[in-house]
Amino acid sequence: MVNPRQVARAIVFGLLLSVLSAASVSLSFGQDFTLTASPLQPPPGVNPGGTATGTIDLGASGGFNSPVSLSCAETSGQVTSSPPQCFVSPNSATPPATPSLTITTTGTTAAGTYQFTVTGISGSITHTATLTLNVTPLTEDYTLSVSPTTAVPSPVAAGATATTTVTISSIGSYSGNITLSCLSVSQNVALAPVCSFNPPTVAVASGSIPSPSVLTISTTGPATPARLSTRQSFYALWLIVPGLVLAGVGATGVRRKNALGAILLMAVASALLLIPACNAARSTGSNGSVTPSDTYTFTLTGADQNGAAPSNTTATTVTLTVN
Repeated sequence: MVNPRQVARAIVFGLLLSVLSAASVSLSFGQDFTLTASPLQPPPGVNPGGTATGTIDLGASGGFNSPVSLSCAETSGQVTSSPPQCFVSPNSATPPATPSLTITTTGTTAAGTYQFTVTGISGSITHTATLTLNVTPLTEDYTLSVSPTTAVPSPVAAGATATTTVTISSIGSYSGNITLSCLSVSQNVALAPVCSFNPPTVAVASGSIPSPSVLTISTTGPATPARLSTRQSFYALWLIVPGLVLAGVGATGVRRKNALGAILLMAVASALLLIPACNAARSTGSNGSVTPSDTYTFTLTGADQNGAAPSNTTATTVTLTVN
C-alpha cells in the first residue's frame, strides 16, 4: 500500500528540484537584471510636508526579460509618528524601464536623515538600492545656475556676441524679485566684453518652475567706415554756382546787382552745408580699438528686493574666448 506521506514528500522534492534547476539554468546563462536609483530631488532635502522624487533604472543582461516586482520602504529605523512614505510607480516592470519614485512627508514629520531601501524581485533574483533623504526646515533663499557655462558660440571674433541661460531657483518657501548682474570679469582690459540680461529682473516663487534669463556677452569690433554718399551730395550743390555766375555776367544794372547778391548768398549757404560733410569724412575708417583676444571669465550674482545674494556656496561663472 502506498504511503500518502511518501508521495507528498516526493512531489514536494520534485518541485523544489525543478525550481533549483530553473534557477541554475538561468544563472548559467547569465540572465539577470540591474537596479539603480537616482539621487532624490530637490537637493539637499525637503521641508516637513515636502515631497522628493527620483527614478529607478532597471536594466537587463543575458537576455533577461521577466517582470520585476518593486517596493520601497523606510529602513533607517527612526521612531517617529509621521515617517516619510515611499512609493514606486509602477510597482512591476520588465527591463529596460525607469519607474518613478516618490517620497512624501507631512508637516509633523520629524527633522532628520532617513534611509530608504528599494527592492526588486524576479523569481530567485533580488537586488536592492538605497537612498537618503534629509528632512529639515530649509532656510528661505535662492540659487543661481548657468547652462552652458561657456557662452555660445565660443570662440567669437571681436565685435560678435554670445549667449547662455541663467536659471534662478527658489529654496524652501522663498519668493522674491532677483536682479542679475556680472560681478566681475577676469581680464581687466580696455574694451573688455560686457554682459547684459534679458530680463534683468526675474520673479521667483516657491513651488514654481525655475525662472530663466538670457545672458548676452557683447564684444567690440573694428569700426565700420562711414558712407560718403551724403558728402558727395553736398559737393553737388557747387554745380549751381557756375550757372549763377553766368547768369550774373549776362545781366546789367539792377538785375546784375541782384544776381551777384544771390551768388554771394548761395556761396555762404553752400559753405555752411559742407561743414557737416567734412566732419563726416573725418569719421570714416577703422580706429583699431577692438576687444583684445583672450579668454574672459565672468562671475555672476544677483540681489533680491532686500539686497540678499544667492546662497550658492561656489561662484557661478561663464567663460568666453575672443579670437
